[in-house]
Amino acid sequence: MSQRQQANPSTGVHVTVRRLGVIGAFLTSIVAAVVLVLDVGVTLAPVVPVSLSQPRQASVVAAVGARPSHRLVGIGASGAWWSVPAYALGVKDRRRIGRLLYGNHGLRLSQFRFNIGGGGVGVSTWWKAPPTWYTPNGSFNFATDSQAVYFLRQAATAHVHDLVGFVNSAPPAFTSNHQSCGGTLLTSAIPSYALELAMTVQGIQSHFGVKLSYISPMNEPVGSQASCHQEGMAVPIGERGPLVVALAHDLARLAPWCHVIADESAFVANGFLVDTPKWLSYPGASGAVAALAYHGYDYPDAQTLRSVHRLANQLHHQVWATEICCHTPNGFAYQYDPTMISGIWLADTIYNDLMVAGASVFDWWLALSPDLGCNPAADPTCFADINALGRNDGLIYFDLHGGANGDHRLYLTKRYWVLANFSRYLRPGAELYPVATSDPRVKALAAREGNREMIIAINRSPEGSPPIPLVIEFPPRSGRLTPSYSVQTSFTDSLKPVANPTVTGSIIATLSQPFSVTTYVFDRSNK
Repeated sequence: MSQRQQANPSTGVHVTVRRLGVIGAFLTSIVAAVVLVLDVGVTLAPVVPVSLSQPRQASVVAAVGARPSHRLVGIGASGAWWSVPAYALGVKDRRRIGRLLYGNHGLRLSQFRFNIGGGGVGVSTWWKAPPTWYTPNGSFNFATDSQAVYFLRQAATAHVHDLVGFVNSAPPAFTSNHQSCGGTLLTSAIPSYALELAMTVQGIQSHFGVKLSYISPMNEPVGSQASCHQEGMAVPIGERGPLVVALAHDLARLAPWCHVIADESAFVANGFLVDTPKWLSYPGASGAVAALAYHGYDYPDAQTLRSVHRLANQLHHQVWATEICCHTPNGFAYQYDPTMISGIWLADTIYNDLMVAGASVFDWWLALSPDLGCNPAADPTCFADINALGRNDGLIYFDLHGGANGDHRLYLTKRYWVLANFSRYLRPGAELYPVATSDPRVKALAAREGNREMIIAINRSPEGSPPIPLVIEFPPRSGRLTPSYSVQTSFTDSLKPVANPTVTGSIIATLSQPFSVTTYVFDRSNK
């Protein structure tokens, strides 16, 4: 398949690909039939025998654990950087963005990360330089940054479960170089900066009617973004404990509905795992934070993520995976890839953060990005091609200058649809269960929310490989398990409804398609 066939601009309507394929083939003691499905849910062909030429695949067994590992807090993305150019697209497209992010037929994000601007002083990229509400004379002007506030209020109106404020840089009054990049938080400014943040949270509620559930006072604190293409501020380890303690104290007085998360280290192995025990040992720091947050820009392996899980248990804190993006075959680098290659990587990453690290939150970096790496005004189909100039930092892409040149298209990547396989169905409070599979080509997690149970299966076998018979074993529970619906994302499908699996007692049988992510939803009755 050409890369131009692998992504489509959103039309606001779910578009499926007409395809005839084998949906069920089981030469096991559970099922011995094949169903051919043409446009699932529309026309069903009669049962036919299995072709003798079809390669036989051994069944993969997926055993669901008897006890949940932890509960999900939320799945989200951030509003950093894109609010001004996206707002310029116009009212119709702003509303469409809201539907894509929060609607029942969109991502249904349960977290939204709101970037509290540091003023953009010294930042060379105009759309990465958000204003600050804090003025040089120590007062506040909440009339600025109206575009970002629009999208924050949009998330609040959509009843997104948690709105999280985060800071890339303090206002220049609190940094060593009096800029919003390249500097360090002044030790002497910690009390004033903490108070400014608490007053900001209070002001967001009083001026806009929006309550932030959490706030993060630093972001990737080892670095300062010295190149000044974006905001950044270094916060030495010795400052992090005093900062979270001071902020928690001020929030308790001024905005008691909001809680602190920290420290959002960029790397896990040489950042989060090493630094967290140090700053958290500061008197009062452990009680000041609601969750420990990390970014995964070293793209940690399973062994490293298991260390995150152990550390969180030792420290008696939830751990949140609050930012990730920009992966390429060469690690963190420039590339724009809207295809399922990046989609499968994202599915693996979500699985690893939730089920290996034991994270209660998974947040992607940018919900929207203009960093296409090509000019859709000059080449209207370039959005569908992999290129080396853009960034894999968004779920939805748009033309940076669309407000001026009239290109109002929103380009949905496979990352968008893969995230939907998780975010639309895994809701806050859901219990997450480990799933052990007999073949490394297939990973799966299970979830339970009331009478609803879910399996999300990731099949990493190459495109064009035969489907894999998948047998899922639920632990014995009371009530009858009934398949409700199943949706799949692959090279050709984007959250497309597919045939439900066969259920026999607590055993589920289905075919897992190659290079795909499939969400199976079941109802468990009390009868």
